[in-house]
Amino acid sequence: MENRKILLIDQPHVFLEERLIESGFELLRFYKATQEEIWQALPECFGVIMRSRFSADQAFIDQGKNLRFIAREGVGVEHIDVAYAEGKGIQVFTSPEGSRDTVAEHTMGLLLTLMNNLARADRQIRNGAWTREGNRAIEIKGKTLGIIGYGNMGSALAQRLKGFDTKVIAYDKFKKTMRMRM
Repeated sequence: MENRKILLIDQPHVFLEERLIESGFELLRFYKATQEEIWQALPECFGVIMRSRFSADQAFIDQGKNLRFIAREGVGVEHIDVAYAEGKGIQVFTSPEGSRDTVAEHTMGLLLTLMNNLARADRQIRNGAWTREGNRAIEIKGKTLGIIGYGNMGSALAQRLKGFDTKVIAYDKFKKTMRMRM
């Protein structure tokens, strides 16, 4: 019988768990497990789904003798030795669109906070000071904003900036031609 055990190191989205169960996988939920407990479970697992709580270095990958995949809930794989895993026939998956909207909205919040001096004004008001002139806002409207990296997250940010009548310029080292109409 084929090994159908998937080790979940961090709690994934409910939808992912449901789909894996529907597909006949057995889920080993190790959300609060120690590294030692995870290492003990690794040899019997077909796959691992993780975020960034632990590194999937060469020793981790070697411990997973039956691994066929490592899935990263998120984008960055700096804590996964991708070349080593792939060299051993283990596929590495990411979810590059997963944080797109959250990151774009968070960036908009930070930009508005910066341009409107919100953090400084909040601190001053909490300390009993109202410095109106010193906290005048700079409008985003009419400004040019540069985005370095125009993948999922950069393009989502540019989309949100449309409503602010902001000119957006972008650079992405992985895209040879970019057409932007903003």
